Amino acid sequence: MIRLNCSIIAEDEERRSAIIAAATELVELSLHDEGCIEYDLYASQTSTDRLMIVETWKDEESLAAHMASAHFKRLVPEIESLGTLTLERFDF
Repeated sequence: MIRLNCSIIAEDEERRSAIIAAATELVELSLHDEGCIEYDLYASQTSTDRLMIVETWKDEESLAAHMASAHFKRLVPEIESLGTLTLERFDF
């Protein structure tokens, strides 16, 4: 399995709202991708500028197919344009 933690920093409330809208759509669509075990958006309770997408994939093939999907190619660049992203990957 593969776990990805995508941390997002939003510079202001307007960008945060736009990130949440795009990320919520990404979550809703990605949950239907084959091999998706978990996909969700979390917000920090102590820092309003911090969000995180946490996703778990069955295998590398499932993750690659997700990254090639139309919704990923449309929404991830939109989120990247609105905030600062960092990615952590864990294989287990």
